[in-house]
Amino acid sequence: MNEARDVRVLVVDDDPKMVDILAKHLDRLGYAVATATGGAEALLLVEQGLRPDVVLADIRMPGMDGRTLMTELLRRVGEVRVVLMTAFGAISDAVEAMREGAYWYLTKPFKVEEAAVVLRHATAELTMGRRLQRLERTVRDLYRPERYLGRSERAQATRRDMLRAAELRTVVLVTGETGSGKELAAHIIHASGPRANGPFVPVNCSAIPETLFESELFGHKRGAFTGAAQDSPGLVEEAEGGTLFLDEVGELPLSQQPKLLRLLEEGEVRRVGERLARKVDVRVIAATNRSLEALVRAGQFRQDLFYRLAALVLPLPTLAERSEDIPLLAEALLVEVAHAAGVRAKGFTAAALARLGRYAWPGNVRELRNAIEQALFRARGPTIDEENLPGWLTLRTAPASEPSGARDASTLATLDEIERAHIERVLGETGWNRSRAAEILGIDRRTLFTRVQRYGLVGPT
Repeated sequence: MNEARDVRVLVVDDDPKMVDILAKHLDRLGYAVATATGGAEALLLVEQGLRPDVVLADIRMPGMDGRTLMTELLRRVGEVRVVLMTAFGAISDAVEAMREGAYWYLTKPFKVEEAAVVLRHATAELTMGRRLQRLERTVRDLYRPERYLGRSERAQATRRDMLRAAELRTVVLVTGETGSGKELAAHIIHASGPRANGPFVPVNCSAIPETLFESELFGHKRGAFTGAAQDSPGLVEEAEGGTLFLDEVGELPLSQQPKLLRLLEEGEVRRVGERLARKVDVRVIAATNRSLEALVRAGQFRQDLFYRLAALVLPLPTLAERSEDIPLLAEALLVEVAHAAGVRAKGFTAAALARLGRYAWPGNVRELRNAIEQALFRARGPTIDEENLPGWLTLRTAPASEPSGARDASTLATLDEIERAHIERVLGETGWNRSRAAEILGIDRRTLFTRVQRYGLVGPT
């Protein structure tokens, strides 16, 4: 692929012959070339709308010289690479110009191939920069506030809180039940704030063994312990200039909590085996589905660390608390799941949406997604009907607010229905890990296999 065709080059020299030679050669290489025989003419082209990526300009020209032109171009165009052409005796001027922002310089007389090499390097940098900008825009779009779907007042208020949190530099503690979108909220806060172009480094505090936690989070010095063959920065240093997301912070080992407190209070980390601390510039967002206050009372979490983490608390509502958002979420998740599975999906019937809206969703959005995956697998066409939904959703249940004495016996579920729904739910929550599901259910794998066959249960796509 010829990336030169996307690069606009402006050649500026008071020697028309030099301009013509360079323009013809660069045109053959595929560059989009514009020319000017002086600095004033070059600026006139810019005023008329030309936005060059690279400028080849003679440093000694009557009227406006190359360095003055470079200063004006950097001010007006911004992201432009200026390559200055200079005679041998004026190299010092070109070196000084590089300190002022010039990309490179060429010493006259030079071969056009030399200019082509410099342009190839500039083109490679430009291409990489543009790809990075596209990637950054994609990430920002992926985690824009609207990604937290919902038209309910709770959803709208939560989005407003995320944007307010993004403007601040303080620590944010995101609280909510499993599956309520805590990591999505952290991503949105990061992507909506001034650190959006910095790294987002997630850390699952419950997944790192206590013996490795300090080294993983804060890094280590070579020889600090057996196997430490070289200096290694920790995850905190990887988040420099960006956001460190501490998921399940309530699982943080008590022995490591003072080190996190030091990071929050002093902005410092000390690698394992080092005596001196290092300054770091990171923003911390933490998340938990547990009550940190209860952990403090139980002596499992430091009170001073809790106060630091809870400087700004963002509680996420459960799906049951914003049940009016369920149809919108279900439709969006269906599109996402169907695309990942490579199948067509038109949507839900009214009966299916009504059934989804009546369920309590203790597993929140994560459970909703799991149900949609299973329904999509069961559906025989592009539209999902009530009969395609998992068993635990199709149980006949009375409203929770209805007095028990007022219930009609016909609304009660049979033992088989309850068992089928419970087994299916446990399998869904464990990602159809049969060993784990059997352990939770208190039965062996053979019995679970028999029940799965008996009830015709089918795993997700």
